[in-house]
Amino acid sequence: AGAGPGADSGYGPATVGGNTRVTDAQRARAEGRSPIIDPGMQPAGLTALLGLLLAGAAEVGTYALLVPLVVLQAVTAAGWFRLNGMWPARQGIALAFAGALVSDAAVLGAGRAHAPAAILGTLGVWVLLSLVLQLRSHAEPDERMYGLMATVASAALAILATGYLGAGADAVAVGAVAVAAAVVARAL
Repeated sequence: AGAGPGADSGYGPATVGGNTRVTDAQRARAEGRSPIIDPGMQPAGLTALLGLLLAGAAEVGTYALLVPLVVLQAVTAAGWFRLNGMWPARQGIALAFAGALVSDAAVLGAGRAHAPAAILGTLGVWVLLSLVLQLRSHAEPDERMYGLMATVASAALAILATGYLGAGADAVAVGAVAVAAAVVARAL
């Protein structure tokens, strides 16, 4: 028993009419548990490395900080969907990452003094765009709500990361090193 494909995966057999397999996140929701998947040590190590890159780049200057910041925003936009078991979610990831890039451009254009207004303005527009995207979805209402929450949260986190551009170099360095230490400690 169990010699067929997927016998050890916990998934049912593939179907001709569509995919009826249940993801781990869907199973967790059905059981009343959190759908967020614990990422483990490897992602924690990569997050710590990214935090240290942010800290080092902050000391060099704003445009040096932009490179690891954009990587952080891309990882955040995609990672939030992955943590919630909604992989792949191309439209939501693209929307969240585009919001982060627009927020970066707004802060660079407006200057550090106007960073909070630029970030909040972008965030407001992107929440509205996320809502419109989910209203156009043909998914079931529950899936649409999960998609809306994941898209808004992903966009908000990616956009709020732009705050690194508006903060002083010392604050960015201290915050990024603290996050690097915290994620490794949490993963242990």
